[in-house]
Amino acid sequence: MRRIAFISDIHSNLEALDSVMKDVEKQSIDEIYCLGDLVGYGPNPNEVVETIRAMNIITVMGNYDDAIGYEKDSCGCAYNPGRETEVGDESISWTIKNTTVENKEFLKKLPHKLSLDIEGVKILLVHGSPINYLIEYVKPSTSAERLRVLVKNVEEDIIINGHTHLIMAKHIYGKTILNPGSVGRTKDGQPGATYLILNVDNGVYWYEFRFVEYDIKTTVEKIIKTGLPIELATVLALGQTFDMGPSKEEKPELKEIPGFKI
Repeated sequence: MRRIAFISDIHSNLEALDSVMKDVEKQSIDEIYCLGDLVGYGPNPNEVVETIRAMNIITVMGNYDDAIGYEKDSCGCAYNPGRETEVGDESISWTIKNTTVENKEFLKKLPHKLSLDIEGVKILLVHGSPINYLIEYVKPSTSAERLRVLVKNVEEDIIINGHTHLIMAKHIYGKTILNPGSVGRTKDGQPGATYLILNVDNGVYWYEFRFVEYDIKTTVEKIIKTGLPIELATVLALGQTFDMGPSKEEKPELKEIPGFKI
């Protein structure tokens, strides 16, 4: 039997990554794979990339990896107009400036997809979807009709993707679609980190999702100290995104984070 861990959407959150790796060490894991978005939003892009490189964790490219590696103006995310778009733009700009050339080269070389064969079970790894590898959101709310379109030409038995930051398991048209959620920026309302373990035994597979607590306070303090938008810290404290409202020029500056003293 093989036990494989899948992590995703670390987003420069070193405290979350370290805590997840400590939990992985206790689970008798044979291999670790990452579904992308190593960088963006958080305060430690270089340390996260260097941890992934040092541990030889095979990773597919996420939209943020693409944007930072190629120094793009946008990550292609579905931001709401107003302050949320501003925060995304500020995150992109800060991360580009604070990621080394060497780490950007690593991000640029990440594959868009990867196919595995583990004990007779075929697995497709992408960040977004089997059709749009980088930016399509495959959510728990995605319609059965769209899921059918996404899986109909997939040869693999299992599709594992990230991007949404939401844990998901769907079974449709003989395929299984799994999402490990997010290590560094959960959106399900529970502050912490999540990842996926897939067990494979001679063609039979089953899976489990794990939730891991980490030192959110330290990450929040780093975000504030580095000058990243305070809203990014609020998302971590809430464990979900929130309505950031109009642009900064049209509203008072956010000065409080729920549950934290600044």
